[in-house]
Amino acid sequence: MKILHIANFGFNKQGAHFYCTDRKISAGLIENGHFVYDFSFRDMARMGTVFKTKKLGASWANKEILKIIDNIEPDLVLVGHSDLMSPNVLKEIKQHYPQTKIAFWYVDPLYLEHKLDFVREFSPYLDAIFCTTGGEYLQKLKQPHLTVAYMPNVGHRNVEHLKQFEADHIDKEFIFCGVVYKEPEREKFLKDLAETLQRNNVQYQYYGCFEQPSVYGKSYYTVLSESRMGLNYSRKNDVTLYSSDRIVQLTGNGLLTFSPRIPGFDKLYTENEVVYFDDQFDLAQKIQFYAVHPEQAKQIAEAGWHKTQASFNAKRITQFMLEVTFDQPLSAAYEWAHEVYA
Repeated sequence: MKILHIANFGFNKQGAHFYCTDRKISAGLIENGHFVYDFSFRDMARMGTVFKTKKLGASWANKEILKIIDNIEPDLVLVGHSDLMSPNVLKEIKQHYPQTKIAFWYVDPLYLEHKLDFVREFSPYLDAIFCTTGGEYLQKLKQPHLTVAYMPNVGHRNVEHLKQFEADHIDKEFIFCGVVYKEPEREKFLKDLAETLQRNNVQYQYYGCFEQPSVYGKSYYTVLSESRMGLNYSRKNDVTLYSSDRIVQLTGNGLLTFSPRIPGFDKLYTENEVVYFDDQFDLAQKIQFYAVHPEQAKQIAEAGWHKTQASFNAKRITQFMLEVTFDQPLSAAYEWAHEVYA
């Protein structure tokens, strides 16, 4: 098929976010044999005015999409996180090219009402919606004319390429990379954890919080390549199947990954593939245990790596997305197929 993929590919980041979802999705579609034309909405919007301001250039970028549609006449328009895009563009596509399917993917958490409202604006013109949130929030997007489905966070073998379970040289036993912004519970959790690890002489490092700089691009991968264990901890951890893409970045690079007991997440990763914890005290004990039992840490980390590489790779997830969008029988026993609402 010919696929127009409209997302925010971040050309202005100079590759610092090369591991983000949009590029992995395009790569997976290409691996499945399709032609993909990428349209980076925010970057194109910046090009739309002499002031290089995306908000001022959004109208121009919306018109550019319609020109591309006329030139390519794609079988599928796939939209992801293009917050400056007008839903009217999709309306026009549906009017002029009714055979073209339109699908929407979204990896921000849906428990915030304004996130749901954003996706709903596009929904009248969509055939399918894919979100990394499951359960009741996902079902709120269901409408008679479209299918909504859960999608896992996307990995790719040439992006998540490390095998830290095989690493001989480890500088840091445990890391957490993430921003803490006006989140008292999360801040207290991480501070309590740090104090416990420090008292027990476990080497750890935070990035992006508590006055520690964030790391991106090659620097992020350098940190991963020096670490044995990592924490998957989102802003909210009680939403069905929701996690940030940190889960695939850690497991897919072979770190022993700790995660709170996210509802339904054991259908994606078993207790033999990630280490689940109940609270910061339980987490601290488990980190200490695996710090002095590296062979057991290696076994779980390797199993988690295999799960991410086999089940949550870009080729497999985009094949699922296409099958749902085009109302085809599912070709595999996808671990998340129970979260498809047609």
